[in-house]
Amino acid sequence: LSPELPRYWYGGDPFATHFLNALSSVFPPGEAFFVRSVLRYRDRVHEPDLLRAIQGFAGQEAQHSRQHDRHLELLDAQGYTALARVNGMADRGMRFGNRHWPRFSLASTAALEHLTALLARRLLSDGSAFTARMDPRMAELWRWHAVEEAEHKAVAYDVLQLIAPGRALRSAALLSNSAGLFLETLARAFYMLAVDGVLFRRATLASGWRFLFGSQGLLRGLGREYLGWFRRDFHPDQVDDWPLIEAWSERDGASA
Repeated sequence: LSPELPRYWYGGDPFATHFLNALSSVFPPGEAFFVRSVLRYRDRVHEPDLLRAIQGFAGQEAQHSRQHDRHLELLDAQGYTALARVNGMADRGMRFGNRHWPRFSLASTAALEHLTALLARRLLSDGSAFTARMDPRMAELWRWHAVEEAEHKAVAYDVLQLIAPGRALRSAALLSNSAGLFLETLARAFYMLAVDGVLFRRATLASGWRFLFGSQGLLRGLGREYLGWFRRDFHPDQVDDWPLIEAWSERDGASA
Protein backbone atom coordinates (compact mmCIF):
# COMPACT_ATOMS: atom_id res chain seq x y z
CA LEU A 1 0.00 0.00 0.00
CA SER A 2 1.28 3.45 -0.89
CA PRO A 3 0.01 7.01 -1.46
CA GLU A 4 -0.13 6.20 -5.19
CA LEU A 5 -3.14 3.96 -4.58
CA PRO A 6 -6.05 5.37 -6.67
CA ARG A 7 -8.79 7.04 -4.65
CA TYR A 8 -11.38 4.76 -6.27
CA TRP A 9 -9.37 1.57 -6.38
CA TYR A 10 -12.38 -0.70 -6.99
CA GLY A 11 -12.74 -0.26 -10.74
CA GLY A 12 -13.21 3.48 -10.37
CA ASP A 13 -16.48 2.92 -8.46
CA PRO A 14 -16.85 5.36 -5.52
CA PHE A 15 -19.51 3.38 -3.64
CA ALA A 16 -17.84 -0.04 -3.90
CA THR A 17 -14.47 1.44 -3.01
CA HIS A 18 -15.77 3.30 0.02
CA PHE A 19 -17.90 0.41 1.28
CA LEU A 20 -14.77 -1.75 1.34
CA ASN A 21 -12.71 1.16 2.72
CA ALA A 22 -15.28 1.48 5.51
CA LEU A 23 -15.14 -2.24 6.27
CA SER A 24 -11.34 -2.11 6.28
CA SER A 25 -11.37 0.87 8.66
CA VAL A 26 -13.45 -1.11 11.18
CA PHE A 27 -10.93 -3.94 11.36
CA PRO A 28 -8.12 -2.46 13.54
CA PRO A 29 -10.17 -2.01 16.74
CA GLY A 30 -12.36 -4.99 15.86
CA GLU A 31 -9.49 -7.43 15.44
CA ALA A 32 -7.99 -6.32 18.77
CA PHE A 33 -11.39 -6.88 20.39
CA PHE A 34 -11.51 -10.41 18.91
CA VAL A 35 -8.11 -11.30 20.34
CA ARG A 36 -8.93 -9.98 23.82
CA SER A 37 -12.27 -11.80 23.81
CA VAL A 38 -10.71 -15.16 23.02
CA LEU A 39 -7.57 -14.83 25.14
CA ARG A 40 -9.75 -13.97 28.16
CA TYR A 41 -10.70 -17.67 28.33
CA ARG A 42 -7.46 -19.30 27.23
CA ASP A 43 -6.81 -20.60 30.76
CA ARG A 44 -10.00 -22.67 30.55
CA VAL A 45 -8.92 -24.43 27.37
CA HIS A 46 -7.02 -27.67 27.86
CA GLU A 47 -7.13 -29.25 24.41
CA PRO A 48 -3.67 -28.87 22.80
CA ASP A 49 -5.02 -28.44 19.26
CA LEU A 50 -7.37 -25.66 20.30
CA LEU A 51 -4.64 -23.93 22.31
CA ARG A 52 -2.41 -23.94 19.21
CA ALA A 53 -5.33 -22.65 17.13
CA ILE A 54 -5.88 -19.80 19.62
CA GLN A 55 -2.23 -18.83 19.35
CA GLY A 56 -2.43 -18.83 15.56
CA PHE A 57 -5.71 -16.90 15.64
CA ALA A 58 -4.19 -14.17 17.83
CA GLY A 59 -1.15 -13.87 15.56
CA GLN A 60 -3.18 -13.66 12.37
CA GLU A 61 -5.63 -11.13 13.79
CA ALA A 62 -2.78 -8.93 15.02
CA GLN A 63 -1.32 -8.91 11.50
CA HIS A 64 -4.71 -8.06 10.01
CA SER A 65 -5.02 -5.12 12.41
CA ARG A 66 -1.58 -3.79 11.46
CA GLN A 67 -2.17 -4.03 7.71
CA HIS A 68 -5.59 -2.40 7.87
CA ASP A 69 -4.10 0.31 10.11
CA ARG A 70 -1.73 1.09 7.23
CA HIS A 71 -4.75 1.40 4.95
CA LEU A 72 -6.43 3.66 7.52
CA GLU A 73 -3.38 5.93 7.42
CA LEU A 74 -3.83 6.30 3.66
CA LEU A 75 -7.51 7.13 4.13
CA ASP A 76 -6.58 9.73 6.74
CA ALA A 77 -4.11 11.31 4.31
CA GLN A 78 -6.85 11.41 1.67
CA GLY A 79 -8.94 13.60 3.98
CA TYR A 80 -11.19 11.07 5.75
CA THR A 81 -9.87 12.12 9.13
CA ALA A 82 -12.95 11.26 11.20
CA LEU A 83 -12.34 7.52 10.79
CA ALA A 84 -9.37 7.44 13.17
CA ARG A 85 -11.29 9.42 15.80
CA VAL A 86 -14.28 7.09 15.53
CA ASN A 87 -11.95 4.11 15.90
CA GLY A 88 -10.57 5.58 19.10
CA MET A 89 -14.08 5.78 20.57
CA ALA A 90 -14.92 2.30 19.28
CA ASP A 91 -11.79 0.86 20.87
CA ARG A 92 -12.68 2.32 24.26
CA GLY A 93 -16.19 0.92 24.00
CA MET A 94 -14.94 -2.53 23.02
CA ARG A 95 -12.45 -2.60 25.88
CA PHE A 96 -15.32 -1.76 28.25
CA GLY A 97 -17.28 -4.66 26.77
CA ASN A 98 -14.35 -7.03 27.20
CA ARG A 99 -14.10 -6.11 30.88
CA HIS A 100 -17.77 -6.07 31.83
CA TRP A 101 -19.46 -8.48 29.37
CA PRO A 102 -16.77 -11.03 28.55
CA ARG A 103 -19.17 -13.83 27.56
CA PHE A 104 -21.13 -11.62 25.21
CA SER A 105 -17.84 -10.30 23.84
CA LEU A 106 -16.75 -13.86 23.09
CA ALA A 107 -20.13 -14.66 21.51
CA SER A 108 -19.87 -11.46 19.46
CA THR A 109 -16.41 -12.46 18.29
CA ALA A 110 -17.65 -15.89 17.19
CA ALA A 111 -20.63 -14.26 15.43
CA LEU A 112 -18.49 -11.69 13.62
CA GLU A 113 -16.06 -14.43 12.61
CA HIS A 114 -19.07 -16.17 11.03
CA LEU A 115 -19.82 -13.00 9.05
CA THR A 116 -16.21 -12.53 7.95
CA ALA A 117 -16.06 -16.20 6.91
CA LEU A 118 -19.11 -15.64 4.69
CA LEU A 119 -17.51 -12.59 3.09
CA ALA A 120 -14.17 -14.38 2.74
CA ARG A 121 -15.89 -17.23 0.92
CA ARG A 122 -17.58 -14.75 -1.40
CA LEU A 123 -14.29 -12.99 -2.17
CA LEU A 124 -12.43 -16.25 -2.82
CA SER A 125 -15.21 -18.02 -4.74
CA ASP A 126 -16.13 -17.55 -8.40
CA GLY A 127 -12.54 -17.22 -9.52
CA SER A 128 -11.57 -13.60 -9.08
CA ALA A 129 -14.95 -12.00 -9.79
CA PHE A 130 -14.73 -9.59 -6.88
CA THR A 131 -11.01 -8.97 -6.66
CA ALA A 132 -10.48 -8.62 -10.43
CA ARG A 133 -11.81 -5.03 -10.35
CA MET A 134 -9.53 -4.04 -7.47
CA ASP A 135 -6.17 -2.34 -7.76
CA PRO A 136 -3.70 -5.28 -7.53
CA ARG A 137 -2.32 -4.06 -4.19
CA MET A 138 -5.78 -4.01 -2.61
CA ALA A 139 -6.69 -7.32 -4.22
CA GLU A 140 -3.69 -8.91 -2.55
CA LEU A 141 -4.64 -7.44 0.84
CA TRP A 142 -8.24 -8.63 0.64
CA ARG A 143 -7.39 -12.12 -0.62
CA TRP A 144 -4.74 -12.58 2.07
CA HIS A 145 -7.17 -11.48 4.77
CA ALA A 146 -9.92 -13.69 3.34
CA VAL A 147 -7.71 -16.78 3.27
CA GLU A 148 -6.70 -16.33 6.91
CA GLU A 149 -10.28 -15.65 8.01
CA ALA A 150 -11.30 -18.90 6.34
CA GLU A 151 -8.43 -20.71 8.08
CA HIS A 152 -9.35 -19.68 11.64
CA LYS A 153 -13.13 -19.25 11.29
CA ALA A 154 -13.91 -21.90 13.94
CA VAL A 155 -11.52 -20.87 16.73
CA ALA A 156 -13.72 -18.35 18.58
CA TYR A 157 -16.75 -20.60 18.09
CA ASP A 158 -14.94 -23.59 19.62
CA VAL A 159 -13.92 -21.53 22.64
CA LEU A 160 -17.50 -20.27 22.96
CA GLN A 161 -18.79 -23.85 23.01
CA LEU A 162 -16.58 -24.51 26.04
CA ILE A 163 -17.63 -21.36 27.89
CA ALA A 164 -21.27 -20.76 26.90
CA PRO A 165 -22.62 -23.49 24.62
CA GLY A 166 -26.27 -22.41 24.55
CA ARG A 167 -27.92 -21.11 21.37
CA ALA A 168 -29.62 -18.08 22.91
CA LEU A 169 -26.43 -16.11 23.54
CA ARG A 170 -24.87 -16.81 20.16
CA SER A 171 -28.14 -16.09 18.36
CA ALA A 172 -28.49 -12.72 20.07
CA ALA A 173 -24.85 -11.97 19.32
CA LEU A 174 -25.21 -12.65 15.60
CA LEU A 175 -28.41 -10.63 15.20
CA SER A 176 -27.11 -7.59 17.08
CA ASN A 177 -23.67 -7.64 15.52
CA SER A 178 -24.97 -8.18 11.97
CA ALA A 179 -27.08 -5.04 12.24
CA GLY A 180 -24.32 -3.12 14.00
CA LEU A 181 -21.59 -4.00 11.52
CA PHE A 182 -23.72 -3.29 8.45
CA LEU A 183 -24.97 0.07 9.76
CA GLU A 184 -21.50 1.12 10.94
CA THR A 185 -19.93 0.19 7.60
CA LEU A 186 -22.67 1.99 5.68
CA ALA A 187 -22.35 5.10 7.85
CA ARG A 188 -18.59 5.24 7.28
CA ALA A 189 -19.04 4.71 3.54
CA PHE A 190 -21.64 7.51 3.40
CA TYR A 191 -19.25 9.79 5.30
CA MET A 192 -16.47 9.23 2.75
CA LEU A 193 -18.87 9.66 -0.17
CA ALA A 194 -20.10 12.91 1.41
CA VAL A 195 -16.52 14.16 1.78
CA ASP A 196 -16.07 13.49 -1.94
CA GLY A 197 -19.32 15.26 -2.78
CA VAL A 198 -20.87 12.26 -4.55
CA LEU A 199 -23.16 10.82 -1.87
CA PHE A 200 -26.46 12.02 -3.30
CA ARG A 201 -25.77 11.32 -6.93
CA ARG A 202 -28.21 8.88 -8.48
CA ALA A 203 -25.36 6.97 -10.10
CA THR A 204 -23.65 6.49 -6.75
CA LEU A 205 -26.73 5.07 -5.06
CA ALA A 206 -27.58 2.85 -8.05
CA SER A 207 -24.02 1.53 -8.07
CA GLY A 208 -24.25 0.83 -4.34
CA TRP A 209 -27.42 -1.20 -4.76
CA ARG A 210 -25.85 -3.28 -7.54
CA PHE A 211 -22.63 -3.81 -5.60
CA LEU A 212 -24.40 -5.04 -2.48
CA PHE A 213 -27.62 -6.63 -3.69
CA GLY A 214 -27.44 -7.01 -7.48
CA SER A 215 -27.40 -10.37 -9.23
CA GLN A 216 -23.65 -10.66 -8.52
CA GLY A 217 -23.74 -8.50 -5.39
CA LEU A 218 -21.44 -8.92 -2.42
CA LEU A 219 -24.29 -9.84 -0.06
CA ARG A 220 -26.47 -11.69 -2.57
CA GLY A 221 -27.15 -15.35 -1.82
CA LEU A 222 -25.57 -15.45 1.64
CA GLY A 223 -28.84 -16.07 3.47
CA ARG A 224 -28.72 -19.86 3.70
CA GLU A 225 -25.21 -19.99 5.12
CA TYR A 226 -25.91 -17.02 7.39
CA LEU A 227 -28.99 -18.74 8.84
CA GLY A 228 -27.06 -21.94 9.43
CA TRP A 229 -25.69 -20.26 12.57
CA PHE A 230 -29.06 -20.71 14.27
CA ARG A 231 -29.18 -24.50 13.82
CA ARG A 232 -28.70 -26.54 16.96
CA ASP A 233 -25.97 -28.64 15.31
CA PHE A 234 -24.15 -25.76 13.60
CA HIS A 235 -20.36 -25.69 13.34
CA PRO A 236 -18.26 -23.42 11.09
CA ASP A 237 -16.33 -26.38 9.67
CA GLN A 238 -19.50 -27.86 8.17
CA VAL A 239 -18.60 -25.78 5.10
CA ASP A 240 -15.22 -26.94 3.79
CA ASP A 241 -13.19 -23.91 2.75
CA TRP A 242 -9.87 -25.71 2.41
CA PRO A 243 -10.05 -26.12 -1.38
CA LEU A 244 -10.42 -22.33 -1.67
CA ILE A 245 -7.68 -21.69 0.88
CA GLU A 246 -5.22 -23.99 -0.85
CA ALA A 247 -6.05 -22.75 -4.35
CA TRP A 248 -5.58 -19.07 -3.49
CA SER A 249 -2.56 -19.69 -1.26
CA GLU A 250 -0.84 -21.50 -4.12
CA ARG A 251 -1.89 -18.89 -6.68
CA ASP A 252 -0.80 -15.87 -4.63
CA GLY A 253 2.35 -17.64 -3.50
CA ALA A 254 3.28 -18.37 -7.08
CA SER A 255 2.58 -14.79 -8.19
CA ALA A 256 4.71 -13.45 -5.33
